[in-house]
Amino acid sequence: MHIYNLLLINMQLSKAIQNKIDEFAPYAELMPGVVVLHLIGDFPVVYMSSKGLKTLGVTLQQLIDLGPDYHSRFFNIDDMADFLPKIESLLRNNNADESFSYFQQVKCAGEKDWTWHISSTRLFMWDENGKPLLTITTAIPINQMKHIEAKAERLLKENNFIKQHIAAFATLSKREKAVLTEIAQGKTSIEVAEALFISPETAQTHRRNIRAKLSITNAIEFAEYARAFDLI
Repeated sequence: MHIYNLLLINMQLSKAIQNKIDEFAPYAELMPGVVVLHLIGDFPVVYMSSKGLKTLGVTLQQLIDLGPDYHSRFFNIDDMADFLPKIESLLRNNNADESFSYFQQVKCAGEKDWTWHISSTRLFMWDENGKPLLTITTAIPINQMKHIEAKAERLLKENNFIKQHIAAFATLSKREKAVLTEIAQGKTSIEVAEALFISPETAQTHRRNIRAKLSITNAIEFAEYARAFDLI
């Protein structure tokens, strides 16, 4: 069992932290979204508002017992790749006015699919030496907001596409990127040549080279690359 988990189970949180949680909890219950307090380190939950506990179908003690495993049980770990650098920056800067927002997918009680939330995190409590002790996160489901959930899904897929293909994209020359931009807009080799003031043969050669470098097999993939890397 993790050391911090033993600490929490044995109710040995510092008196200052416990007092802070007790003081804040009534206000958290009045907020429209879910409110979560994490202990800095492996970020176990030390407090979650009742709305969040109901959403997950657990008790606070069950979350405390899970420790950091809470994250893998209720959240899509693929989202963490973007989250971790932001939390590291937050801790490094140690600025009381700084926060960051992000989309995350949550596994709600009784649901098979992920539910998208928009969340925001900032520092919440410091020790007597100014070292951060707790973070606070607020989360609001966006599945009720028209079009937002679909857009968040597209953003995640696009982000994953970039991570998987950035090395291949980096092999393209400046001219090849220009050609890719034109092709992605549905232009033929002749139209590409006219737009870039090159010969049709040169445009066709660039097209073949781009296909080879990016392993492109159809016209749709040209557009997918162009959108992901902000060429169109």
